[in-house]
Amino acid sequence: MSMNYELFDGGNNKKVEFLAHIRKIGEITRQSGGLNDLFYEFADSHLEFLCEHIKINKPAAAVFSAMVNMFSGQDITINNLAHYLKLECIDVIMLMDELEELEEKELIQIIHEDPDPFSCSNDVIIFKLPLRTIEALRKGSCYDLLNKKNLTIEAFFTQIEYFCEERVQRRMNYKNAKTKMLNLLNDNNHLDFVQKVFNLNLQDDDILVLLRFFHYTINVDEPDMTLRHLGALYEHSSHFADVKRQLKNGSYILLKKEVIENSCGDGFCETDSFRLTDKVREDFLGDMNALVSEMPVKGLKQSDSITEKALFYPVKTQRAIDELVSLLKPDNFPAVQQRLSGKGMRTGFACLFSGGPGTGKTETANQIARMCGRDIMQIDISNTKSKWFGDSEKLIKSLFDKYRAAVKKLPVTPILLFNEADAVFSKRRLLENDYSGPAQTENAIQNIILQEIENLNGIMIATTNLSTNMDAAFERRFLYKIEFEKPEIITRKSIWLSMMPDLREEDAHSLALRYDFSGGQIENIARKVSVYHVLSGNGPSLEEMIRFCDEEVIYKNGAKQIGFLAS
Repeated sequence: MSMNYELFDGGNNKKVEFLAHIRKIGEITRQSGGLNDLFYEFADSHLEFLCEHIKINKPAAAVFSAMVNMFSGQDITINNLAHYLKLECIDVIMLMDELEELEEKELIQIIHEDPDPFSCSNDVIIFKLPLRTIEALRKGSCYDLLNKKNLTIEAFFTQIEYFCEERVQRRMNYKNAKTKMLNLLNDNNHLDFVQKVFNLNLQDDDILVLLRFFHYTINVDEPDMTLRHLGALYEHSSHFADVKRQLKNGSYILLKKEVIENSCGDGFCETDSFRLTDKVREDFLGDMNALVSEMPVKGLKQSDSITEKALFYPVKTQRAIDELVSLLKPDNFPAVQQRLSGKGMRTGFACLFSGGPGTGKTETANQIARMCGRDIMQIDISNTKSKWFGDSEKLIKSLFDKYRAAVKKLPVTPILLFNEADAVFSKRRLLENDYSGPAQTENAIQNIILQEIENLNGIMIATTNLSTNMDAAFERRFLYKIEFEKPEIITRKSIWLSMMPDLREEDAHSLALRYDFSGGQIENIARKVSVYHVLSGNGPSLEEMIRFCDEEVIYKNGAKQIGFLAS
């Protein structure tokens, strides 16, 4: 049969032959009545084309062509594939070697979906065609898709990240992940990093573990990895049991070769958390030092991304904020730290913003970061809570480790923001006879944070609604304590006019006098006004404004309104 089938890629006049051959294979599949001897006779030249360019055998080329012809963006099941090829499901199962070969070449994904543990359903195997495969076929660039040789160190670690995430998300089985990792190493032996990995003389499975540690350090930007996260590499927990046992008793090969070590905090080793040793990081990642120094720190809000916002405070609060901004200006802060260091004093600054909800504590922290050109790392306390005993403490430690790394890396010290930290900074609980419950975890977290604030070499801002319930040990450690009170009448009027410039001054004064709102509550009204304007085409009357304000009030006549507001 003729092979004169060509497609052209838009206006680039770039020949794309893959899809032309695959389309013809699809036509022959239908005409021959499926995957049979007649099919192979007439489709031979087109299958040969795919075999030559993608380096697969003819049955794999036939199945791959079928999947491309079936592509609709949806998952493909064994039953779907069998129906298209006019085969029995068992015939497709007999082609699993070819399907796994396609997966190894990253042309398809084979996903084993776990059944519902409460149902009687069986495991389900589904096939996916990644969009990058379709794009490569369309552009005639399958070679680029398959080529993993002679990569730069940056591209090499991008591939490591891809393989690790595909494995952890169960989009790639353990066997294929290991094979791909080893092929990647063999194809990039020119890299100093790869040569050092081979010089360790490790077993294939241990190499995979090692690459997981490097992935976590470089791509995830986390120095420590728990057993639970390492175990995500394996198909089943039973497969990880032997490695886990060796890690716990110190006999694992990477520990014996001093490649990894137990994570440590406050002088204590964590027997279920590990990290690369400093020596290995320095030795193996020499190629990466320049890249790592240029990589943005994950989890930071850039100062230039913060939108400028006008904020209004009582005179006393404004004065305290102005002083803090002056201190944190890049022109002043290093000199202040140097002077404190020279006197043997702590150089870190911990600041406490206390006050009711909606008084502008968090927004003030953001605006200070913007004005001082400092990136901000915000900690969500809820994300530090874990159902796993001991994990919460590790999460808190890792957050401070990450902040310390950011301080060392960035030319301008970033701000660490603990937002709504009431639960963490509250009075510590008496354990009495409870040494294993939530009280112990909370106290352990508080002790960690107290120690971290004591050793702080940066800037920390904590916000709280309940400063009266704060543990005295925390209160002593905050050098700057700024109270955010509800705005006075004149300040409330300024906030009304700032958020709604079209509001008449007398109306703003009337609303400020009538409603003892915080800035956050006034902002809610301003948002409702914007919605009203879009829906009606007109601005609301003063009566409508008063209705919005009444709806904003949660407490009325001393009783809390629940559900719909009473009229």
